[in-house]
Amino acid sequence: MQENLDTMSSTRGINRRQKWKKMQNTYITNPQEAEVSQVKSGADQAAVQPNYLYSSGEEAYQHFARHINKYFGAKVSDEVDQDQQRRQQLPVEKNNNDKKHFSTRHSLPQPKQDEPITPETGGLFHSSHNTTNFGENYFQMASHINQYFKGQSGLDEDTDRNLRTETDPALAASERLKTVSFMDCLRHPTSAIPDFLGAYLKLGPLTQTGKPKPAMTSPEAILKKKLVLSRRQAEEVTRGLIGSLTQASSPEALTACMEVLNEHLIRYPSCKALMWQEKTAVTLLRKRRSYSDNQVLQSTLRETLALIGYMDPVKGRGIRVLSIDGGGTRGVVPLQVLKLLEAETGKKIHQLFDYICGVSTGAVLAFMLGLAHFSLEECADMYRRFGSEVFRQNPLVGTVKMGWNHSYYNTETWEAILQEKLGHRLLIKTARDELSPKVSAVSAVVNWGTSPKAFVFRNYNHKPGSLSRYAGASGCQMWQAVRASSAAPGYFQEFTLQSDIHQDGGIILNNPCALAVHESRLLWPNQPFQCVLSLGTGRYDNVKRAPATSTSLRAKISNLISSATDTEGVHTLLDDLLAPDVYFRFNPMLSAVVSLDESRPRALDQLQRDTQNYLERNRPKLARLCLVLGAERSAVSRTKDWMSERAWEMKQRWV
Repeated sequence: MQENLDTMSSTRGINRRQKWKKMQNTYITNPQEAEVSQVKSGADQAAVQPNYLYSSGEEAYQHFARHINKYFGAKVSDEVDQDQQRRQQLPVEKNNNDKKHFSTRHSLPQPKQDEPITPETGGLFHSSHNTTNFGENYFQMASHINQYFKGQSGLDEDTDRNLRTETDPALAASERLKTVSFMDCLRHPTSAIPDFLGAYLKLGPLTQTGKPKPAMTSPEAILKKKLVLSRRQAEEVTRGLIGSLTQASSPEALTACMEVLNEHLIRYPSCKALMWQEKTAVTLLRKRRSYSDNQVLQSTLRETLALIGYMDPVKGRGIRVLSIDGGGTRGVVPLQVLKLLEAETGKKIHQLFDYICGVSTGAVLAFMLGLAHFSLEECADMYRRFGSEVFRQNPLVGTVKMGWNHSYYNTETWEAILQEKLGHRLLIKTARDELSPKVSAVSAVVNWGTSPKAFVFRNYNHKPGSLSRYAGASGCQMWQAVRASSAAPGYFQEFTLQSDIHQDGGIILNNPCALAVHESRLLWPNQPFQCVLSLGTGRYDNVKRAPATSTSLRAKISNLISSATDTEGVHTLLDDLLAPDVYFRFNPMLSAVVSLDESRPRALDQLQRDTQNYLERNRPKLARLCLVLGAERSAVSRTKDWMSERAWEMKQRWV
């Protein structure tokens, strides 16, 4: 039995060897007939039979493709017929052993470079234009496989993306950034890591191998991004915008670029230092002189200069400062003084002063007169509206609100009036108006440490290197600044702005004159003070002496509040430091106590009479003030200003 099995196995081996040798001879003598017979006989085979007699990779690929298509059920008869027709046209040459084979030096006809390579249908693998160019073969195979698995719509989508990448360099750069590998970050950390972050944030390449590009493709796209850039990324964007400024050839293009730059500086104020390093201030001044007839461009340039901290020389002989104290409805007192000033000088308040600062009710007057350019009559109507709408409250309701949210009056009504009168315009945007002075409002931030800190809402920025002793911001809305400065504890709710809790600035600086002097000195360090006017809201002092006994709790609280809101200490200091023809203060003595929320018409009328009597007694002082404010800048001073500005430009250019 074992012998029979051995004989049968040896017989099968001999038959297989003879069959394989016969197949080899058939391939050598007639390869076309051999391939057709092999396809017909191998329909039930799942694997491709090896054929080591092919003389080129093309033939092996065709053989492999037919077997795979047959295995997956594809029709191969058409492919075989087409392949046979192509093979009949191929030249045949002899080798050293006189055996016929297909020439590898004469491959299939090469497709033209401009001719698109389109995949054929009929299975995952197919017979197609095989060339010796690896790139064309790769594109052909990739497109066919994508079509096989995605369909024609997916192939068209990939083709469109490739075309967009070729036509859009920015898109191509972003596509390249997506291929940054981990090894690239290890080998080139200074370039690969920023490029990887730029691709992740969709900001484009953050590194530049050569000179920084002066212009960006679409600067408006920066404003649409709500991302928080790092300092390095913000500086890169600033450099691109500065480059676009230098290349702008028309006023319209320059204005559009300036608008984008202003919005960027509002979001990232620290970039103003880079603007000075790049000599941008000199460029802006030149542009302003070149396009002096374009009012839109001039206003935009003024805003940009205010953002980076550049200040034009003052219009008078020196710096003219106006400071208004806080005091609620007692704000009608400084209104009376301002009316006399306008009547005597013939000019508006915003034309008489270079810097206006206010606290609480003084901030209301400073913004309405200096920025909104309201008339004094409109301001008086607003104070009457305070008494009729804001400071009207049922005692029971007010007591409940005091215990609930620590505000006796309706805060929403007060906010609605401010939004109606002042609007939502940003403070720095008011710098576009050439007639508007520099204006500030003071509030007290109560969540910075254990004691309140002064906070200044400005419509300007300080130059890099000129550090103010007071924190502040210029990117807030006008109504928000006044609302924060007038949030008197117990009267209105605290105002939360960007995680900071603001209260009435009067609790620490009810007389902001010293702060106004400090801020104006930083703005114009080389200019003398022409006039410093401080306006109070009235004071009352009971001359009667109380009995020598212990004070009540109410008296203790009243004394504490009076000492915190005292304004005469600052007046005494400035009166000693400044010259008599420079510093002026008007603060009338009242005949009765007037609270911050006084709304009775009889009490307000008495307040106005006390103010009129005070001004009549101080007529000489008021006349001297009008003479000081009316002094214009001499021609010699203007010539010196012009020479100083040219010298500054030369210094900035060469330093």
